[in-house]
Amino acid sequence: MSTSYANNPPNLKSHQSHTKTAPITPDLTIISKDMPNTPTESATATHVTRTNAVLNSAVNRDAGTSCTYLTFGGCNYLALAHHPKVVAAAQAALQTFGLSTSASRQTTGNARPHANLEAALADFTNAPAALLLPDGYTANLAALQALKAQGIQHALLDTRAHASLYDAAKLAQMTIHTYNHLDAHHASQILNTLNQPAVILTDAVFTTDGDLAPAQQLVQLLDNQPNQHHLLLDDCHGFAVLGINGRGTANHLNISHPNLIITTTLLKGLGCAGGVVIASSELIESAINTSTAYICTTPASPALAAAGLTALQILQSSPERHQQLQSNITHTRAILNALGITTHHNPTPIFAFTLGTKEDMEAIEQRLLDQHIILPLMHYPNGPAPTYFRLSLNADHTQDHINQLNAALTNALKVQHA
Repeated sequence: MSTSYANNPPNLKSHQSHTKTAPITPDLTIISKDMPNTPTESATATHVTRTNAVLNSAVNRDAGTSCTYLTFGGCNYLALAHHPKVVAAAQAALQTFGLSTSASRQTTGNARPHANLEAALADFTNAPAALLLPDGYTANLAALQALKAQGIQHALLDTRAHASLYDAAKLAQMTIHTYNHLDAHHASQILNTLNQPAVILTDAVFTTDGDLAPAQQLVQLLDNQPNQHHLLLDDCHGFAVLGINGRGTANHLNISHPNLIITTTLLKGLGCAGGVVIASSELIESAINTSTAYICTTPASPALAAAGLTALQILQSSPERHQQLQSNITHTRAILNALGITTHHNPTPIFAFTLGTKEDMEAIEQRLLDQHIILPLMHYPNGPAPTYFRLSLNADHTQDHINQLNAALTNALKVQHA
């Protein structure tokens, strides 16, 4: 029943220490083919309402009627997307700024909530500077364009790094190298073959399974090399989740370095929208002056930036949200282990696992849907297997919610093995 994961992602061509002038692009066709984009009619942090005709086809109900499901999908880890104070902040800012600035920040699109959130994020992470971008994808691109303008020519990526990191390195016209998943020693070997500075690129917390990057070992490589290397941690699934009051993976691991760059989305842990680059003042200035990802884009709505500032304040004033999330993680890990499912031991709210064949898992997914529970069956790039369950938790999940999942999953597995 438990699963083991190969080091090389099934949706990427295998590549070890080879140099690539273009990224190895994940096969995205399987997503649209096997993962229906079912519209949600309404949602809270823990429940969604959808039409039975699409999601619950095994149950004989009238087509078009709706049903509410307990969900263990998505990335709203602190449940801040639905926090009443966060929603109220967005609504108030809408009255002041409207829906959009309708211009880039380098022209007339820079609003006070953008500047306030940047200053707050830099202070929160104890960093010299921060720069807001439209989303996490453009944050990675802006960071690499800024590095390229400073003379960095080489990008060294974990083989299971997020596709946006590959795209950013390609669009920044860097020479791309890859190292084995979570293998800092292999990364060091490749750096030793380069005669120029490089940037190491990795997810801090891997989106598909919650694994932590060996960031403590990777940051040591910045000083152990004759060249001035950089390390970029894409912390989309660690920021607001790990560290003191959610300060992120670097804080959780107690690492810092002048050449450490943090990128993240504000969509997941903060439950809002936008992306951010957190780095040295020099790199941020380089991004402002040279990055088309910043200069030529319209920023996230000022209303969402205002909501993000409120969400950041809640992180710092409400430690019980992190305590509840960690309690949920511990409870869920125990349940999965009791069912014979192997899990990581990280304090991250993502669990990925397989249960038999693809057909077995599709049947289990449907049985859970019949019990009004969504446990997403994924076909997502760089996952631990071609098809796998990705269970995610948030701070609004209760012990009763998790017990409901346990009962439903236990029942589904009994039927599977009957």
